[in-house]
Amino acid sequence: MDKILVVDDDFDILTLVKMSLSLHGFQVEAIPRWEDVDSTIASFWPDLVLLDISLAGADGREICRKIKSDDVTKHIPVVLFSANADMEKSMYSCNAQAFIAKPYELQHLLNTIRTTIDSNKPGPAGEQSMPVFMTPLL
Repeated sequence: MDKILVVDDDFDILTLVKMSLSLHGFQVEAIPRWEDVDSTIASFWPDLVLLDISLAGADGREICRKIKSDDVTKHIPVVLFSANADMEKSMYSCNAQAFIAKPYELQHLLNTIRTTIDSNKPGPAGEQSMPVFMTPLL
């Protein structure tokens, strides 16, 4: 069972995403406080981090950069999400694997997560696949 860490300071979104992903076979840890990201990664060891960009007191892109710059966590794929669709371009600056605009369709969220996790799994030679960048269909 793939493990997803969801970080969002909006309790309603956090609850909805956790419930939706859990019902679709993911083990989910959902946290509203960005300050808990490091300790939760260390204890939960997720296969993917779904990270809001606009967090109270922090920028999700900075948290993503920190995850990607640490030798222990840099392999963990990060999917950014935000209500500001213009933020999609900023995913490249922090090495996130994907971006999802809010509001999103559940199937798009599931497809993005599954594709991103699958592309991060080691290939036949033990190498990781290239990142997958997905944008919502208009």
